[in-house]
Amino acid sequence: MVSMEARRRATRFPIAAPLLFREQGDSEWHQALTVNVSHSGVLFLTDGPPPGGGAAVDFVLTLPRHGVAPAPNLRCTGHVVRIGPEDLAGGGRTVAITIDSYAMGSLRA
Repeated sequence: MVSMEARRRATRFPIAAPLLFREQGDSEWHQALTVNVSHSGVLFLTDGPPPGGGAAVDFVLTLPRHGVAPAPNLRCTGHVVRIGPEDLAGGGRTVAITIDSYAMGSLRA
């Protein structure tokens, strides 16, 4: 298991990519946009309701497209480690989630 200190030290890459998320057990997906991505987690911005602190989440990250190939989807599970304050200008919030497991694939309910 990777310590929280090691997770925070992971190199972050500023990638703005579409992300869908839901708390595990929920059927409704919510849209978001990544702020940055590392090997251990994702920081995203959502205008909708954020998942609860510590909640287990499913999320699908659409990776940037290369050439003519379709954009790949990374299907992940993780949990919420931090929820930022509401952004008064845009109404959104940042949410930091771990990447506990992942696989390439499409969105399936």
